Amino acid sequence: MIYYLLLALIVTFYIFLAFKRAKKYKYDQSEDYLYTLDKNLFLQAKLTNDTVSLPNDFKECDTLFLKITILSNSISYFFKPYIEIEGTKHFFEYGVKGIRYLNISHIKDKTLKLKMKYLSLSDTDISIYSYQNNMDLSDKILILAPHADDAEIAAFGVYKTAKNVTIVTTTAGEHGHCNYCDIYNNNRTKSSLKKGELRVLDALTVPLLGNVDIRDSLTLGYFGGSLKLMSENQDKKGSSLVSGINDMNLFRRVSHANLKLSAHVEPLYSSFTHDLKKIIEQTKPNIIITPHPSIDSHPDHKYTTIALSQVLQEMNHNCKLYLYTNHLEFSETYPIGKMNSTVTLPPSKKEFYFDSLYSFGLDKDLQIDKFFALESNHDLRDSLVFISIKKSLKYLNKMIKREVTGKDKSYYKRAIRANELFFVVESKNIDKLMDI
Repeated sequence: MIYYLLLALIVTFYIFLAFKRAKKYKYDQSEDYLYTLDKNLFLQAKLTNDTVSLPNDFKECDTLFLKITILSNSISYFFKPYIEIEGTKHFFEYGVKGIRYLNISHIKDKTLKLKMKYLSLSDTDISIYSYQNNMDLSDKILILAPHADDAEIAAFGVYKTAKNVTIVTTTAGEHGHCNYCDIYNNNRTKSSLKKGELRVLDALTVPLLGNVDIRDSLTLGYFGGSLKLMSENQDKKGSSLVSGINDMNLFRRVSHANLKLSAHVEPLYSSFTHDLKKIIEQTKPNIIITPHPSIDSHPDHKYTTIALSQVLQEMNHNCKLYLYTNHLEFSETYPIGKMNSTVTLPPSKKEFYFDSLYSFGLDKDLQIDKFFALESNHDLRDSLVFISIKKSLKYLNKMIKREVTGKDKSYYKRAIRANELFFVVESKNIDKLMDI
């Protein structure tokens, strides 16, 4: 009797676990990803024994995506499904079904062998899409980071490899989770001031790990969470979401920089767009790396790029936008899977604009360097874990829950990958990008 009761409890637990994992997405993981890539079709073929041979010229393309159709598999509700190619894993959602895209940009062998785990394909028909971006890492690159750590999460590999990089952090990021409230006896104002101070210092100094001179890193200091409100109320000053913080210039650090900007400004949308205009006039970037406003859910991310787009149109400045997402609107766990695996196309329930796709590969050493860059950002750490055993146990409980439920939002898991993925848009098409 006890045996059957125990067995029933185990079965009930696994059914509950499968249900929780399947419901953690803000979209139906059994539906197709919606992308129209046909104009970049490179190859249509059939898999034979889960293998396909590519044309000899496949290495002339810097970015390749393989379209497959996955068949529903009950095991995938309990174990994270993946496909392994040349030792690199491509992970999918629990309970995955439908059209998905594998990022095969950095394969070395023309014979492609798919090793499937906890999933199967509904048919053997595949399509491969190719892109040739000719990204020149000696070009002038401007990175817009809405908060300290965004540049590292999205593009550390690029900026450490590039030759001429300027990193501009647009907001202080003093708002949000009260990281240090336990240290400051739940004084939110003091905690947020310290958080803003540390994030400003991180924005200036962490890029040194990626060979970016501190004079090429600057922080504009606008209040975190204020850009959308400033855009919608352009005659009013922005304010911090934290009471007791009234001066944005506490967080503004531009006087040391190679760029020349006003040391003190008012938190107005006109000040923000004026800053962006002066930055573009002085850097004359060929490439601007910034969030994609259609798929990144964070308002500071969206409105950093919306303001940039307005300025670029006014200035008629020609460049390429390399767009990223650190807060995918459908799932904060994107990219799916474990550290060191591949970043592939995000889930998409609707079409959004881009001219090209670009996957920048990170070798093992660069992935390790990226880990240390992320670890240097105070806001990505659990700073209280060493204070007491109680705090350590609380952190351990959080880690166990992440593993059991699959709801791992850790940026170490999401950002330290085999590649960095960008949606490329020509500045002449920026009006299409703004159709959000």
